[in-house]
Order: sequence, then C-alpha cells, then structure tokens
Amino acid sequence: MIKLIEISGDSCASCHALLPQLNAVAAENNIAFERIDIETSPEAVEKYAVDRIPTIIIADGDKVIGKCSGYQPEEILSLWVEAKLEEYRQGKN
Repeated sequence: MIKLIEISGDSCASCHALLPQLNAVAAENNIAFERIDIETSPEAVEKYAVDRIPTIIIADGDKVIGKCSGYQPEEILSLWVEAKLEEYRQGKN
C-alpha cells in the first residue's frame, strides 16, 4: 500500500503547518497518510535517514518512492507527489 508519511516533531511549527496540506494531497491522490513523531519513533528516523524535520516520504511498503525535507507549499507538494507516483507506476509496468 502506498502512503505519504510526514516525519515530524511536536515542537516543529513547519510540521504542524504542513499537516492540512499533506492530508489534502494524500486524499487527492487516494493514498494513506501517516504522521510519525521523532520522539516516539526514533527507529523511523534511522530507517528513513532523517536529518531534518519535516521530512516527507512516499513509500510503498518498505520501498521509498520519494523523499524531501522542509516545508513545501501545497501546490509544489501536490506536483511532487503526483510526479513521484507517476514515475513509480511507470517503472512497475
């Protein structure tokens, strides 16, 4: 199952500001959304090699399709997710 993941922290203002946008982009692309807090899931920080927050990941199971860091405006985020999903689906055929 493909999902959009935000790795964030409770004290990160950009992370909180990004939440509604990530929910909207996930819904637009009919994929699941998951938020992972760095304090409660340090294993995710290691697994996804997170060096700053927010980090946004598109994953299909354990396979990372795309990864970016920092706040992204919704339009840019939407274009990036759509491009990564298309690229991934093309490569699977």
